[in-house]
Amino acid sequence: MYYRTLFVIALFAVSAFAQSSEMSLDEAVKYALTNNKGLQADRQQIAVATGKMKQAALRANPLLDVSHKADLGDFKQGEFAIGLSLPLEYNGRRARRIAVAEQELERIKLEVAERERKLAAEVRTKYGEAVEAARYLELNEKLLELNQESLKIIKARVTEGASAPLEQSQLQVEVGRIEAQRATYASRVEVLGEELKNLSGMSVDEKIKVRDEFAEHPLTLTREQLTELALKSRPDLQAARAAASVAQALIAQAKAEGRFDLSVFTEFSQDAIGFDQLGLNRQTGRPEQIFMRSAMLKGGVTITLPTRNKNQGNIEAAVAMSEEARLRQEFIASVIRREIAAAYTRYEGAQRVLKIYNTDLLAAAQNNLRVMRASFDLGHVRLTEVLNEQRRLIEVQMAYTAALKEYFSARVELENVMGTAIEK
Repeated sequence: MYYRTLFVIALFAVSAFAQSSEMSLDEAVKYALTNNKGLQADRQQIAVATGKMKQAALRANPLLDVSHKADLGDFKQGEFAIGLSLPLEYNGRRARRIAVAEQELERIKLEVAERERKLAAEVRTKYGEAVEAARYLELNEKLLELNQESLKIIKARVTEGASAPLEQSQLQVEVGRIEAQRATYASRVEVLGEELKNLSGMSVDEKIKVRDEFAEHPLTLTREQLTELALKSRPDLQAARAAASVAQALIAQAKAEGRFDLSVFTEFSQDAIGFDQLGLNRQTGRPEQIFMRSAMLKGGVTITLPTRNKNQGNIEAAVAMSEEARLRQEFIASVIRREIAAAYTRYEGAQRVLKIYNTDLLAAAQNNLRVMRASFDLGHVRLTEVLNEQRRLIEVQMAYTAALKEYFSARVELENVMGTAIEK
């Protein structure tokens, strides 16, 4: 009787994880994208670029110039002047500066999106490893429970003289081996849970339990369609295109700053000049030194003449930056094509392996154990042969779990290299 349930262990392992308290894959990714501290720090770069764009849009401040000139021999004589000048930022300097800041903000947004893509892929990969480890642990625990029940039955049979003591000893060894495996799997489940929590930005005290989402979701897109989609949606390639736009904007800004510029100014001045002769003050009737005061108002334009410094160095640097961005675009595009080809090949291989398990291996292994169990009940085979067949079934079940994990990982890799989710 205790062998009758062995071949359904895999079905139990598949369904045991579907509980409402578990965190789904999408929930884990969403949580990580919201709470990961490293990503939160990266997003502050967007705030920095936004502030720089705001600053770039501000107009130049006027300049106030105040001066006083006095005669060292007679401080009553001198000149006081106050002037105001305003840079005009001629030749579209401000517009070019704004364009650079806007393109830089777009580039940084795409670079942050690229970091989000990589973080989501890390979470999905770690999630798959955690599901695999949890499956192994669940399968091992059910196997341990089954063998412990079997050991009780064998002990009773040995006491009654129906079985040899060797069978009890062999089963005890098997139980010890399974208990050792269980400790290994339990430790791995805990470690992977902590790593997943670290990626997700969870605190040490929080609990996380993954949901078994190993399932087949055949692709409906061809490799060519996946490549085309990736070339449109990958944030790193979009960021490289944005970097090219930044470089073009920098070229335009550098050329504008290399042309002449204008500033308008106005100045009010007042002079005080004293003479040696004395005059009579009409109000007091007393003699006093004669002074002459005059006020002047002038205005004009200051022109910056680019005779020597035409911003040649910055123009050359911006042109080189543009060429760098163009080459980087071509490189990333070629990398994407290779990554799609490799990921698609991996997916096809994982799909073929999974099909073999689903159509042949699982059913054959379950049937073999069923036959071996019936033969043992009839006394045709020994317990060791049943245990060996049982071990082979568990190995097949674990290999099947590994195949599911590989299929899951292949889809995760495809979504990662595409930069977007694949419709299921």
